[in-house]
Amino acid sequence: MLDRVLNLLERLFGKKHFRLNAAAAVAFLVVACMSTLGTLIYIGVIDNSRYQVSGLTVTQRDTCLDVRWDKEDCSGYEVFLFRNGQRPKVTEAKTNFCRLKMDELGGDYRVVVTAKGKGGAVAGAKAKNIATEKVEQEIHTSQDAFVGFEGKEDAVEARAKEKVVYESSNEKVVAVADDGTLEYKQPGEAEISIMAEEGDQYKEGEKTVDVTVFPEVLDTPAAEIEEVRGLDVTLKWSHVDFAQKYLLLKKEPASGDYDVIDEFDGETEAADLPRDNAAYAIVATADVNGQTVESKPSEDVEVKSASADAESYSGYHNLETLDKSNLELIADVKGLGGATVPQSMSLKNGNFVISYASHSGSVGALVTYDQDGNRIGEKSVSGMGHANGSTYNPNTDRIYTVKTHRAIRSKSCTTFGGEGYSESETFSLPRTTSGIAYDTSNNKYYLSKGNEIYVTDADFNVEEFIWKKIRYNHAQDIGAANGVAMVCTWISGNESYIDLYRVSDGAYIGGYSVPIGEIESVVMVDKHLVILMNNSGGGNVDQILRTVDPVELP
Repeated sequence: MLDRVLNLLERLFGKKHFRLNAAAAVAFLVVACMSTLGTLIYIGVIDNSRYQVSGLTVTQRDTCLDVRWDKEDCSGYEVFLFRNGQRPKVTEAKTNFCRLKMDELGGDYRVVVTAKGKGGAVAGAKAKNIATEKVEQEIHTSQDAFVGFEGKEDAVEARAKEKVVYESSNEKVVAVADDGTLEYKQPGEAEISIMAEEGDQYKEGEKTVDVTVFPEVLDTPAAEIEEVRGLDVTLKWSHVDFAQKYLLLKKEPASGDYDVIDEFDGETEAADLPRDNAAYAIVATADVNGQTVESKPSEDVEVKSASADAESYSGYHNLETLDKSNLELIADVKGLGGATVPQSMSLKNGNFVISYASHSGSVGALVTYDQDGNRIGEKSVSGMGHANGSTYNPNTDRIYTVKTHRAIRSKSCTTFGGEGYSESETFSLPRTTSGIAYDTSNNKYYLSKGNEIYVTDADFNVEEFIWKKIRYNHAQDIGAANGVAMVCTWISGNESYIDLYRVSDGAYIGGYSVPIGEIESVVMVDKHLVILMNNSGGGNVDQILRTVDPVELP
């Protein structure tokens, strides 16, 4: 009998807890009649399978042990937790589940579950061993990356189950104090290692956060033309540390100011540009906690026109001065209603169609004169706006008017057709434009703005850019004849010009000085230049004038 008791105790609680001699066992058996543990021994001797503990499982859940077993019809359970010869912890359980909190992890535990009969005495028991592991320790920070300016401070504010310590990967960039305070010293990148010490329940933890220290001003990129291909060039620039974006700037010739025309991410280092005879620059930029930092613009990169190498005059070349001595009057002209300002002229079926507008552009009209100077038609139109340029395309049988001048930045083109120009439609041009002309010799449109010319196909797809630095001012309109673009420029007072460009290669041919008023438009009729003048001769008179002699375009 005594041997059975000893064997049972050793199986349940382990030999090291119950190495009893025979006398002690007898004494223990006597006391057991009045205690739960004694009842367990008693039941171990007297087999009572009704209350046996079965289906026992023990699993580790974080820093606890979840103990489960099959439910039996008994009054309750006691759960014993043993570790390394320490005094067992006893937990009462009413159901078939118990969660045991462990102060130390990383070793072997033994769990014994005993069942109590209806009378309260121990009626059955089951034991199971489990090897435990310390729990992974998480480190929490307010953010996983820090950015700031040199000379400033910040704080990591790390939290973990155990004590944390900090270390910087580069003390020259950022220093970290024992409390997690960051001191930004110079521009660069570094990591802050955060280590949580090992404890009784948790493993050692580690986390890193990135730190980027920005300068107050980014380095200036170097930019240059890398490749020239037909109508395009490739602009390349050097990488700038800390740059998140690059801005592409284009210089306005008249003011010298830059306009941002495009932007690229910090990984991009090249862009394709049209050969439009313009100056470009690159700026590196970054956002630091809502504050923008950037570089100075790169040195200007001059992009030459595709026509830059064409045979042409290097500067302004006066072909002839046109004035009352070699110009003849076709007609004094006037508008209609409130549309009193002549804007441009187009040639339709041998007649001259003049577009008029009010100064505000709110009222428009199209007035027609024949080649003998007779007024043969007039029509108020809406939607034309302040139209600086107009042209006629016989293939579409429509008048095209451009709604742009110095104060109006628009790509809008409104066309008029049908009998009496009763039909109109509006669409967007590929570029902001002040002048427009259709050339019947090659089925192309010429669009102008200043001395900038865009040659397009019949669907307004840009094919060529021409820009000779002859003069910078407002281009009133553009004419077209036999592959030559004729740009009408008014400077001030009576100073007006017609500059000629050969569109096949962009060569500047020369120009005509027209010092008799504000030139508005020009067309070619039977090798004669026909000019629309505003305030002709310095008086408040608008006229259509024609060259007396034929003009041979070079």
